[in-house]
Amino acid sequence: MTYFKDLEALEAHIESTQKGSLLITYRNLPDYAGMVLGIGIIFDVPAKKYQLDLEWISFGLDLYAENLLVGYLYQFDSLKNLAGYLQVTFQIAITEIPVKYKIDSELFPNPFKDAGREKEFEDCWQRFVGDFNTGMYVDHSLELVYTSKWT
Repeated sequence: MTYFKDLEALEAHIESTQKGSLLITYRNLPDYAGMVLGIGIIFDVPAKKYQLDLEWISFGLDLYAENLLVGYLYQFDSLKNLAGYLQVTFQIAITEIPVKYKIDSELFPNPFKDAGREKEFEDCWQRFVGDFNTGMYVDHSLELVYTSKWT
Protein backbone atom coordinates (compact mmCIF):
# COMPACT_ATOMS: atom_id res chain seq x y z
CA MET A 1 0.00 0.00 0.00
CA THR A 2 1.07 3.59 -0.62
CA TYR A 3 0.68 6.07 2.24
CA PHE A 4 0.59 9.85 2.45
CA LYS A 5 4.00 11.24 3.39
CA ASP A 6 2.68 14.25 5.31
CA LEU A 7 -0.29 16.57 5.83
CA GLU A 8 0.55 18.55 2.70
CA ALA A 9 0.35 15.39 0.55
CA LEU A 10 -3.01 14.45 2.09
CA GLU A 11 -4.31 17.99 1.58
CA ALA A 12 -3.10 18.01 -2.06
CA HIS A 13 -4.86 14.70 -2.73
CA ILE A 14 -8.11 15.92 -1.20
CA GLU A 15 -7.85 19.28 -2.98
CA SER A 16 -7.37 17.56 -6.34
CA THR A 17 -10.29 15.20 -5.72
CA GLN A 18 -12.60 17.92 -4.29
CA LYS A 19 -15.34 15.51 -3.05
CA GLY A 20 -15.07 11.96 -1.86
CA SER A 21 -13.90 9.71 0.91
CA LEU A 22 -10.87 7.83 2.15
CA LEU A 23 -11.10 4.57 4.06
CA ILE A 24 -8.24 4.62 6.52
CA THR A 25 -8.51 1.26 8.27
CA TYR A 26 -10.59 -1.47 9.79
CA ARG A 27 -9.79 -2.59 13.32
CA ASN A 28 -10.99 -5.70 15.11
CA LEU A 29 -12.87 -4.97 18.32
CA PRO A 30 -11.48 -7.22 21.06
CA ASP A 31 -14.50 -6.66 23.34
CA TYR A 32 -16.99 -7.62 20.61
CA ALA A 33 -16.08 -10.80 18.74
CA GLY A 34 -16.88 -10.67 15.04
CA MET A 35 -16.92 -6.89 14.91
CA VAL A 36 -14.66 -4.24 13.40
CA LEU A 37 -14.43 -0.48 13.52
CA GLY A 38 -14.07 1.20 10.14
CA ILE A 39 -12.38 4.61 10.22
CA GLY A 40 -12.57 6.98 7.28
CA ILE A 41 -12.67 10.58 6.12
CA ILE A 42 -15.45 12.15 4.05
CA PHE A 43 -14.62 15.44 2.40
CA ASP A 44 -16.15 18.13 0.24
CA VAL A 45 -13.61 20.89 -0.34
CA PRO A 46 -16.00 23.52 -1.81
CA ALA A 47 -18.33 23.05 1.17
CA LYS A 48 -15.39 23.00 3.62
CA LYS A 49 -16.61 19.64 4.89
CA TYR A 50 -14.08 17.42 6.63
CA GLN A 51 -15.78 14.59 8.46
CA LEU A 52 -14.58 11.64 10.47
CA ASP A 53 -16.63 8.58 9.56
CA LEU A 54 -16.75 5.84 12.21
CA GLU A 55 -18.63 2.63 11.42
CA TRP A 56 -18.98 -0.35 13.69
CA ILE A 57 -19.65 -3.42 11.56
CA SER A 58 -20.35 -7.07 12.30
CA PHE A 59 -18.04 -8.58 9.67
CA GLY A 60 -18.53 -11.93 11.38
CA LEU A 61 -22.21 -11.89 10.41
CA ASP A 62 -22.26 -9.39 7.51
CA LEU A 63 -19.14 -9.80 5.41
CA TYR A 64 -19.90 -6.95 3.01
CA ALA A 65 -21.14 -4.48 5.67
CA GLU A 66 -24.50 -4.14 4.00
CA ASN A 67 -26.82 -4.60 6.94
CA LEU A 68 -25.22 -4.88 10.37
CA LEU A 69 -23.52 -1.56 10.91
CA VAL A 70 -23.98 1.62 12.88
CA GLY A 71 -21.94 4.77 12.89
CA TYR A 72 -21.19 8.39 13.58
CA LEU A 73 -20.07 11.30 11.43
CA TYR A 74 -18.17 14.11 13.14
CA GLN A 75 -17.54 17.49 11.50
CA PHE A 76 -14.11 19.16 11.76
CA ASP A 77 -13.26 22.72 10.77
CA SER A 78 -10.06 21.63 9.01
CA LEU A 79 -8.29 18.57 7.73
CA LYS A 80 -5.40 19.42 10.05
CA ASN A 81 -7.65 19.20 13.12
CA LEU A 82 -9.18 15.93 11.90
CA ALA A 83 -5.70 14.48 11.36
CA GLY A 84 -4.69 15.59 14.85
CA TYR A 85 -7.73 13.86 16.32
CA LEU A 86 -6.87 10.65 14.43
CA GLN A 87 -3.37 10.77 15.90
CA VAL A 88 -4.45 11.40 19.48
CA THR A 89 -7.55 9.21 19.64
CA PHE A 90 -6.71 6.31 17.33
CA GLN A 91 -2.89 6.58 17.15
CA ILE A 92 -3.11 6.92 13.35
CA ALA A 93 -0.40 9.15 11.92
CA ILE A 94 -0.82 10.74 8.51
CA THR A 95 2.01 8.50 7.31
CA GLU A 96 -0.27 5.53 8.17
CA ILE A 97 -3.19 6.74 6.03
CA PRO A 98 -3.26 4.78 2.78
CA VAL A 99 -3.89 6.54 -0.51
CA LYS A 100 -6.15 3.58 -1.35
CA TYR A 101 -7.03 1.12 1.41
CA LYS A 102 -6.84 -2.57 0.50
CA ILE A 103 -8.38 -4.97 2.96
CA ASP A 104 -6.59 -8.13 4.00
CA SER A 105 -9.65 -10.28 4.64
CA GLU A 106 -7.61 -12.86 6.55
CA LEU A 107 -7.21 -10.35 9.40
CA PHE A 108 -10.94 -10.06 10.02
CA PRO A 109 -13.80 -12.36 10.95
CA ASN A 110 -16.27 -13.50 8.34
CA PRO A 111 -19.35 -15.72 8.28
CA PHE A 112 -17.70 -18.34 6.07
CA LYS A 113 -14.38 -19.06 7.74
CA ASP A 114 -15.87 -18.46 11.21
CA ALA A 115 -19.22 -20.22 10.70
CA GLY A 116 -18.88 -22.09 14.00
CA ARG A 117 -18.82 -18.79 15.91
CA GLU A 118 -22.13 -17.43 14.63
CA LYS A 119 -23.88 -17.55 18.03
CA GLU A 120 -20.94 -15.79 19.71
CA PHE A 121 -20.94 -13.11 16.98
CA GLU A 122 -24.72 -12.64 17.28
CA ASP A 123 -24.46 -12.22 21.06
CA CYS A 124 -21.62 -9.71 20.70
CA TRP A 125 -23.53 -7.74 18.04
CA GLN A 126 -26.59 -7.52 20.31
CA ARG A 127 -24.46 -6.44 23.27
CA PHE A 128 -22.68 -3.85 21.13
CA VAL A 129 -25.96 -2.44 19.78
CA GLY A 130 -27.20 -1.99 23.33
CA ASP A 131 -23.99 -0.18 24.28
CA PHE A 132 -24.06 1.94 21.11
CA ASN A 133 -27.69 2.96 21.60
CA THR A 134 -26.92 4.25 25.10
CA GLY A 135 -24.47 6.72 23.54
CA MET A 136 -21.48 4.96 25.06
CA TYR A 137 -19.27 5.70 22.06
CA VAL A 138 -20.23 9.34 21.40
CA ASP A 139 -17.39 11.82 21.74
CA HIS A 140 -19.16 14.87 23.16
CA SER A 141 -16.13 17.07 22.53
CA LEU A 142 -16.80 16.87 18.77
CA GLU A 143 -19.55 18.16 16.50
CA LEU A 144 -21.70 15.11 15.76
CA VAL A 145 -23.49 15.61 12.43
CA TYR A 146 -24.98 12.14 11.98
CA THR A 147 -25.67 9.06 14.01
CA SER A 148 -27.33 5.84 13.04
CA LYS A 149 -29.27 3.84 15.56
CA TRP A 150 -30.08 0.18 15.49
CA THR A 151 -33.61 -0.76 16.53
